[in-house]
This record gives sequence, C-alpha cells and structure tokens, in this order.
Amino acid sequence: MSPWLTPGPLGGLGAPVKALGFLWAHKRLLPLAGVPFLINLGLFALIFWFSYSRFDAWVQGFLPLAEGWWWVLLYYLLAVLVVLLLLVVQVYLFALVGSVVAAPFLELLTRRVEEAAAPAAAAHWASAGFFREIMRVAGQALKKLMLYLLAMGLLLVLNLLPGLGAVLYAVLAFLTTCFFLTLEFVDYPLDRRGQSLSAKLAYVRRLGLRGLGFGAAVFVLGLVPVANLAFLPLSAVGGTLLYLDHPLPPPPPSRVESNV
Repeated sequence: MSPWLTPGPLGGLGAPVKALGFLWAHKRLLPLAGVPFLINLGLFALIFWFSYSRFDAWVQGFLPLAEGWWWVLLYYLLAVLVVLLLLVVQVYLFALVGSVVAAPFLELLTRRVEEAAAPAAAAHWASAGFFREIMRVAGQALKKLMLYLLAMGLLLVLNLLPGLGAVLYAVLAFLTTCFFLTLEFVDYPLDRRGQSLSAKLAYVRRLGLRGLGFGAAVFVLGLVPVANLAFLPLSAVGGTLLYLDHPLPPPPPSRVESNV
C-alpha cells in the first residue's frame, strides 16, 4: 500500500493538509467531522476567553508593574514569556480536553477513515464495551496529562542554567509538546488495537522525526486563526493516516486458528 502521507522523516508535517484532502475526497465523512468541529469551536472560545481575560492579572501577580524603565522592560519580557508558555501549554491542553469531550465522535470518525483507507484494518480491532472504553480513555488522558506536566516541570530546571538555559528549555518544551500531541492523535487507531499507554509511548518514540513533524504540524494548526477551528477532526484524521503509514504488525494467529 502506498503511503498516505509524504514519504521521508518529515512527512508528518503535511498530515493536517492531507487529512483535509482525504475528507474532501470522502465527502460522506464530512458530517462525522461536524460534531467534533462544533465541540472544537466551543472549547476554543472558552479557553481563549479564560486565558486572556485573566492575562494581566497573572503577569502582575508574578511581577507587579512599577515605575522605572528597567522594571517596565522586565514586565514586558515576562509578558512575552507568559504568552509563549500559554501558547505551548494551551494547545496541548486543548488537544487533551477536546479529545476526551469529543472522544465518541472522533472514535467513530477515525474508524470510518480506517475503513475507507484500509478496509482490512477492522480485522485487528479490539472490541470492548462503550462505557468501558470511555472510562479507559478518561483514565489514560489523566495519565498523559500527569506525564506531560511532570516532563514540563523537570524542564523548568533548565532555566536555572546561565546563558543557554532558557533557550534549551524553550526548544525541549516545544519538542515535548510535539511528542505528546502526536501521542494524543495516534491514540485512536492504537486504542482500537488494545494498546496500553506504555505501548503507545513506545510507538510514538519509534516514529522519530516523522512523529515530531506531525506533532509540530498539529501545534501550528492549533495556532493558525480560522484553521484552528477544525483542529480536532483534522488532527485525529491526520493521526490515523500517520498510523496507516506505520501500522503495528498484526497479532499472531491463536493456536486454535493455526490448527484450522
């Protein structure tokens, strides 16, 4: 089967655009993307209002504005850092919360994407009850959030290093966020195959630069005005296409099947 995304280590960068093209080529899937789109729109408006309506209070809580040019300069430098940190964390939290809230709809959409792109894929799906799956998704989301916050907390130590510490923190925080964004949106096909969280983490590590490229594309998608309104469905479809380019090997046949 030819790859759905552009071949090469950075092929994941074009995944959201490929996802849009795939949905346009399979227009019967567009209604399935409608509910995640509306949930996306509501969450985006809520998070944007909550974050930036309290922005000045947060900055002044860390560093009250006072007289003196050097203090004003420090204030605005902190404001820039807070904006960058908000952008990085907000995109991931938006992806995580949106994935949980829209989980049933994104699950159905990505199932249909797999059935259209690789009809034999359903043979390797694990089956479980609906409510059990919802609880498992919520539990894994909490674990992913804790891992992400732990990683970001450890990276904060880099700011104590003089000189390049802040630069190293910014670069590694971005790469960490890209890794977790990839984990978030390849989760649907992996979860259908009964993969544990540790197995999902190992899978994303094996993707290497291709996975980080996909996470970077998702991150940018979350920042681009208008385009970010379709963040959830395009990222979920893009993650499914990425998985179909790099599928897990099928499970070995059971002893009963091998004797038939």
